[in-house]
Amino acid sequence: MKRKQIKILVIIIGIIALSNFLSGYINVFTEGLFMTYHYQTENAEFEFTTMPAKGRDIGMMERQFSHFKNTNPEFKELELHRTFKRNPIKFWNWYSYITNEMYDYEYHTEVESNSGKGKFGI
Repeated sequence: MKRKQIKILVIIIGIIALSNFLSGYINVFTEGLFMTYHYQTENAEFEFTTMPAKGRDIGMMERQFSHFKNTNPEFKELELHRTFKRNPIKFWNWYSYITNEMYDYEYHTEVESNSGKGKFGI
């Protein structure tokens, strides 16, 4: 009986490891080719949507946010938050949840802004 449990455990671990290695392909089928991730400040003074497949990545967002804070000194203390959660059921993304810089931002629920974009949103 113990031998059977070990085999099952090895198979499960193998599936999780392989799926994390192939997560990019799995995500294309489960979420589509052009995934977007939305970030904003706590009161939606600044918003940015990344689309890594199109070159709108974290680096571009950080440059835009830095420029926003330099041109609007009253917002120097603002922090960006991600508006999307990690989904532990999507085990094929576990490695990404731990290592990808897009999850380094603290989670905050999305705030609806008046015009659909933040006051100074991009």
